[in-house]
Amino acid sequence: MGNIVLLDDLTINQIAAGEVIERPANVVKELVENAIDANATNVTIEIKNGGKTFIKITDNGKGIPFDDMEMAFERHATSKIRKVEDLEKIYSMGFRGEALASIASIAKVTMLSKTKDEEIGYKVVNKAGTIVEKEEVAIPNGTTIIVEDLFFNTPVRYKFLKQDSTEFKYIKDLVQRMALANNNVSLILKNGNETVFRSSGNGSLEDIIYTLYGKEIRENIIKVNYNRDSIKITGVVGNTNIAKENRKDQIFFLNKRYIQNKVLASSSDQAFKGATGIGKYGFFILNIEMSPDNYDINVHPTKMEVRFKDESKIYKAMYHAIKEALLQKDFLGNSENENEEKYVDNEYNFLTSHFVKDYNSVSTPLNKVQENTNPKETNNSETLKYKIISENEQNQTIQRENKRRIEYKFIGILLRTYIIVEIENELYLIDQHAAHERILYEQIKANYKNHIKNNIQMMLIPEVVNLPHNEMEFVKTYMQMFQDIGFDIEEFGDNSIKINGIPDIDYKTNSKHIFLDILDEMLTNERGGIRDVEERFIATVACKAAVKAHMNLGKDEVDYLIQNLLILNNPYTCPHGRPTTIKYTKEELEKMLR
Repeated sequence: MGNIVLLDDLTINQIAAGEVIERPANVVKELVENAIDANATNVTIEIKNGGKTFIKITDNGKGIPFDDMEMAFERHATSKIRKVEDLEKIYSMGFRGEALASIASIAKVTMLSKTKDEEIGYKVVNKAGTIVEKEEVAIPNGTTIIVEDLFFNTPVRYKFLKQDSTEFKYIKDLVQRMALANNNVSLILKNGNETVFRSSGNGSLEDIIYTLYGKEIRENIIKVNYNRDSIKITGVVGNTNIAKENRKDQIFFLNKRYIQNKVLASSSDQAFKGATGIGKYGFFILNIEMSPDNYDINVHPTKMEVRFKDESKIYKAMYHAIKEALLQKDFLGNSENENEEKYVDNEYNFLTSHFVKDYNSVSTPLNKVQENTNPKETNNSETLKYKIISENEQNQTIQRENKRRIEYKFIGILLRTYIIVEIENELYLIDQHAAHERILYEQIKANYKNHIKNNIQMMLIPEVVNLPHNEMEFVKTYMQMFQDIGFDIEEFGDNSIKINGIPDIDYKTNSKHIFLDILDEMLTNERGGIRDVEERFIATVACKAAVKAHMNLGKDEVDYLIQNLLILNNPYTCPHGRPTTIKYTKEELEKMLR
């Protein structure tokens, strides 16, 4: 007799259950998804002992016909597909036909269901894969499934479950995510006799966010509504104020299915650059709508992983959706928004290397820059030099199609750091360093991207800098980048660099210090991609060159600063994510003074 045998159905289903059902939360996921597929508008989930002993899902969906109830427990029995080609047009949550069979193989499952066309409902009980009871019952339209004694016949798996409170937390997190994706479905979650979560099903994502995250988050979100190239992305992103140190508040849905995908995560990181602080991640809840023939959800039984047919296309779409939303905000009281697609495209190309540098060609500058040749002397004899972008020039790398227009009253400068202006009964604090840093960052980046070669300020006396071996090797590797950014440097012996010129921006430190500061920043982030190095390089130059806190500015210099901010497509934060402005309404001030 041979050694190869066919496994019995119970063993097959228990093996499948190991892939599909790891814990009670997986049971809830599969059954609630089935309820949503059945067009339910109200779903109630009742849990006892973390779902180990009791899970009950009740819905008002279309129900299961009596003739199909036993068949529903068979492995690979499904109403969602008929042939392999159907996998390319799956919009339903479930389609494998494995979940119910897997659950029934490791628990006692009671199914009660009634369709609108049936006069009476029916009850079927399945224990360890065997039908043990069938009868008629009087129930309303819809389906109720009760799962009891999960893993009763697989004690090894049961041992790996966490405490009841932990298992319930997994269930709660899952149900809340499902509510975010299906805001037109009312979901009620009960733990024992206590209702711990309820969504209204009124179709408002903002209402669910308020329930789950609170008032602060609700007041700091921006709507996303992107629809291009057969990809629609909707939802919300958070502004700078609610960035976090982890990714737990970053949620992707694909046709309302919760997914995890490294391509999307990477795209969102790039889109939030400059809008969150270093080491922080943006808040977002986003749903991608696209045709199923453009992705494969059939990668793993949990259906959480997804592969996209065109990763570059979905990467760009996600980047645009987030970036464009972040730019659709008012600034200093001006709420005139524009189509930012060209600017975002330019930023995208820079970050993803979708432009070609020709180091041997001489490029014509896209923007002419006029310099303030007679800057106002400040009280401490510091001189602030601006390069003002001509309003008549149309440079999408920096400025908007139409400059924002505001009328403001200059109040003064608080702590020699925050410029105070009044605009229509609202008070604004402008961080002079963050604001100037953003202006310089956009200017330097534009010069770099457009290969402008006349952006070097030559030194009267060149400086020689001695470097350790590793730093010298790094400079050799990135010599072209230093030169493109505006440094005129050359090797001067084995471990020395001679600095002949620096980027043509006013500095509050000497050329040796600015060079070493940038070198240190680059070495710290050596493992990043080339675009990460370039972006941090430019941000560091802008940061070191910008006016600092405690530097005195005159009224004319304040006006130059504000007018340059109004020109920018993205004036909201410094390159490192700090807000350039903070607003206080009259009501907020009055409330603080009560």
